[in-house]
Formats: sequence, structure tokens, C-alpha cells
Amino acid sequence: MSNKFRNPFLMRASERIESDANFLRLYSPIVLDNLIEKNSNDSLWNNVVFIRSSPGGGKTSLLRIFEPSSLFNIFSRKSQEYRELFNFLKKLQVINEEGIEVLAVYLSCNKNYEILEDLSLNSGQKKRLFFALLNARITLATLIGLLELEKLKYPDDLENIQFVYKNENNYYKNLQTPCTASLLHTWALDTEKKIYNLMDNFLPIKEKSIEGHDELFSLLTLNPNYFIYKEKQMCGRILFMFDDVHKLSNNQRNLVTSYSVEKRGNFSIWISERTEALEPKDNIGATRIRDYEEINLEEIWQKKPSKFEKIIVNIAEKRAMASTEDIKTFQENLDVFIDEKEYENELISFIEQKKEELLDLINHFSGRFDNWIVYFENYKGNCLDKAILIKKLEILIHRSMSKTQLAFDFPLSEKELVKKLDQNIEEVAKFFIVQEVGLPYYYGFNNLIKISNNNIEQFLGFASELFEEMLSAKIAGNNILISANTQEKRIKKVITNYWNDLGRRLPDGNSIKRFLENFSHYAKKETFKVNAPIAQGVTGFSISLSRQKQLFNRSHWYDDDNYEILLNVISTCVANNLLELRDVIQGAKGQKNQVFYLNRWLCVKFNLPLHYGGWKHKNLDELLKWVIN
Repeated sequence: MSNKFRNPFLMRASERIESDANFLRLYSPIVLDNLIEKNSNDSLWNNVVFIRSSPGGGKTSLLRIFEPSSLFNIFSRKSQEYRELFNFLKKLQVINEEGIEVLAVYLSCNKNYEILEDLSLNSGQKKRLFFALLNARITLATLIGLLELEKLKYPDDLENIQFVYKNENNYYKNLQTPCTASLLHTWALDTEKKIYNLMDNFLPIKEKSIEGHDELFSLLTLNPNYFIYKEKQMCGRILFMFDDVHKLSNNQRNLVTSYSVEKRGNFSIWISERTEALEPKDNIGATRIRDYEEINLEEIWQKKPSKFEKIIVNIAEKRAMASTEDIKTFQENLDVFIDEKEYENELISFIEQKKEELLDLINHFSGRFDNWIVYFENYKGNCLDKAILIKKLEILIHRSMSKTQLAFDFPLSEKELVKKLDQNIEEVAKFFIVQEVGLPYYYGFNNLIKISNNNIEQFLGFASELFEEMLSAKIAGNNILISANTQEKRIKKVITNYWNDLGRRLPDGNSIKRFLENFSHYAKKETFKVNAPIAQGVTGFSISLSRQKQLFNRSHWYDDDNYEILLNVISTCVANNLLELRDVIQGAKGQKNQVFYLNRWLCVKFNLPLHYGGWKHKNLDELLKWVIN
């Protein structure tokens, strides 16, 4: 199989990259830094770790690195292309120069477990069958993994492995231990088969036919100390990895997570799930104190933006190099400059119009702003620079006029103007011009990282479209450097597809789209005020309670049935990375505010700036109207 792809950015989820070698070649090991941090705090092993993100955050890819086939590839080529990955895993005590230390047992929860909930059984019986099916599948996956570690033949060589667990707790009802791994394998197959028969049976289920298990005991009994091959322990540690736990029923998920947390310390288990599995009030940050370890990938990148940027640069470089079309770089083929000549006529027209409007505006103020106009007239620069300057003047003049008391008799000096021309007003002036003149704004690699909003698959969605443009240009014999204008068009095309897909993909997607659209109308109204009072623009909101609610309602707003629909909409937005929750320290005595910012691709959708920091307090009733109106 070829190690090259026409457009490697189209390879999204790890399960779609069949070859381990190709997966490892495209993977950025920097993600493993999060685990190294946990390991340094002694919280990674013999513990329960929840790995969470919205769809496309990189959960399954992270787990795949630890599967035996991946570790074998990394170990066998540790001195060549996988040396960086090898060094990361060595720090985690997963691998060393002699061999593999950890057996990672992968179990997907996307395998018909929910069918058990449809059986005509009471909750206790369903629990016992669910645990029995999990115990059987965990056991089978562990035995197959042990054979892979030793490069033994399945299932024949199970006869040569000893399972020396003493059944003191009587977990195994129909298996006498110690025994061979082959007998343990037969027990697991029989258990799984019996449950399948119950699931496929259309006749009423007799209580006597339900054996089941009271505990998820395989996590306790499948200990590396109990597996012996050629008189030696087969591995140093067993790691259980449960993926897609959000696809279990709510009851099943609660059973797995509560049992794992209760029994923690006796085994290592990583539970990977989408944030949509959490309770709505957990997603909106109502409960921040947790009694377990968590790695929320998007929250980590939010707090460490430079690290996410480093990962994206690494991914982009690796993917471009993996193309069959000999395009060696991605980042350098994204133009970072606007072709000003293309917009010269529009800019000249804009400057003349603004100058005329400003002269008419300041005509009533006895020469107060005359020095500023002279400064503009004497300014030497290109059309874009002059357009930015006159927009700055317009903003500053409106700000000055909005003050209640003006000393109109005293003209403002050039020195006072220059002092006000800082970076903040530079950025807002540029953004206003983009909207008024029609220049591209959402272009360049740095903006692409912002628009990706801490989600790797989101980045790949945009990057694959841009790389396709490079491929088309190369085939046509043209320059593959993509102009700012073309970048923005391609990005907006992807965003249109994202937006159109929301109604189908999300529960009550139309209410969510209505809420986001209504917020965007408000945000644009606040952002585009002539005096630009919030330089960053408004792209977020914080929930404020009325004084009456604060005084008389002791319960939290999210426990109020009147706001249930609002809670569900905001929670779903956060869980699916449409809104990003950030803690902002602002106000009296360092007051902490929970601010919900639009995902940056939504900022592109609604023509809003990409900066953070601009937000407004909104009360519950206003927010609720955005959902229902």
C-alpha cells in the first residue's frame, strides 16, 4: 500500500487511515505532552482518566497510538522516522530501548450495547448482562493483545500462556482458575455467545437463563501479574481504553464510569467520550470540581494556544509531505498579503467618501479637528494605509464627540492624535474597512489556526479544501500560492457546508441555528458602532441575573424549568464546539465571568472579528428570546 495520498488533508478520523504506518507518519506527537504532564503528577497510571472533546478533537487518534500494532511500528523504527514518537512514549514508560512495557486493550463502545436496554428485563438484570458482555469482550481483547505482544499465533498459542489468578472472590462461576489462557478464552466466548442468544431471542426471557455479572471484574482480574509465558510476566502494565463511551445508553455509561471511579487505584483505564455525554449543566461550567482526572483536549489548547499552533504546524507539514503531487509545504503556499492593486479603485472611492463625510461632520466644531485632517492630508502611504488612517480618524472623532463635555474652543493637536493611534484602533479600523470595501480578511495560516478553534478535524476540514486549490493550480501549471481572496472563498465554502449540516446533525438543530443567528445580529450591531467602543468587537456573552432573581431566587438558573430549553441549547453548543466557554477576570475586585464565545468559524460565517475579549452581559430572558423568536 502506498504511503502517499493525493490530498492527505482529506484523511480525517484515525479509523479511516487503515495503515498504522500511514497513521503514525501523519500523527503529531506533541499531543502526548498532556499525558506526560499527568504522568509527572503520578495521576496517569493506576487511575481513571477521562479524555473528552467535541467531535474531531483527536480522542480516538490519541488512543490508537497506544495499541500494540502502533507500538510495534514505533519500536521497530525507533531510530528512524518515529524517533520523536518513541521519545514521547519513553517518557510515559510505555516503551523503552528493550521493548514494549504496556499492553493497551482497546474497546469500542459503538458495538450494539444499547440493544440490551430494549430487552424486557428489570434494571438489575440489564446491568448484569451489560457487565457480563463487557467482561467477555475485555477478556477477549486482552488475550488477543497479549498474543500480539509476543508475536504468537491466535488462538493456538493461548494454550501456552498461564492465567494464574486465584478465584477467591468467585468472579468466575464456570471457570476453575488458575488455568490456561485458552480456557479463559473459551469462557469469554461462551459468555458472549449466551448474551447474543438472549439478544436475538424474540421469545420472553426466562430469569434462570440470565447469569450475568454483578461487577466489571475483568478490570481487576486481568492484571499483568496473572499472565505468565515461559515462566515470565508478559508485560509491565495493562491499560484499558474505552472509546466512544458517549454511544452507550445513559444508564450504561453511568454504570461504567461510576464503577471505574469507585474501584480506581487497582487498574489503569482511559475513558474517551464526546462532551455531549455530560449533563447540560456540566457543559456550561456549573460543576468544575471533579473527583477524577480529566483531559479535555480543547480546553487544554485554549489555555496553551502556542502548543496548539505548534501541533497544527506539525500536522500541516507532515500532511503536505505525504502528498503524491510533490507539494512540499502547506503554510508557505497561503498568501499573507492582500493584492492592493486589485482593490485600488474601491479604496480610492472609500477614502474620498470618508473624507467628504468627515469634513461635513466636523464642520460644526470650530476647527477642533482641523489639525487631524491636516495630518491625514500630509500622510504619505499607499491606498490601503490611507484608508486605514481615515477610518481611524472617523472612529476617534466619533469617540470624542460622544463625550458629554467638549471644549470646542481648543483644537486637538497632531501629537494628541498620534498618541491615540495605537494597535487596538489599528485592528478595528482594518476590520471595518474589510466590511465596507469588500476586502478579504479571513486568510493566512495564522487566521486558519484561529478559525480551527482548538479542533484538529476542524483544521483538516479547511486545510483539505485549500490544499485542493493548490493541487488544481499545480495541475493547470499555475502558481500554487493561494491568494487571500481565494483562501477566504474556499474557507467560506466549507463553513457554508458546516452551517447547513447543523440542522441535521444536532438535536433541535434549528433552535440552535436560530439562537446563534440572533446572537450574531446583536453582536454585529454592537461591533459596528461608529465609535467602535469595544475594539475587539463583540463575539461573546456572559449570563447575568437580574437583581430581583439574585435576591429572591436561591436556586441556580439552570435548575429553573423556565430556562430548560435555553440550558439545552447552550449546553449543546458548548458540547459541539459551537460556543467556547472561557473564564474572564473583569470588573470590580477581579470578578470572574463565564463568557461564551462563538466558535471562530461562526465568526467567519457572520462576518465578525476573530479576536477574543469583546463580550457583553445578557440576561436570561433576552437569551431565551434568541432561542424561541
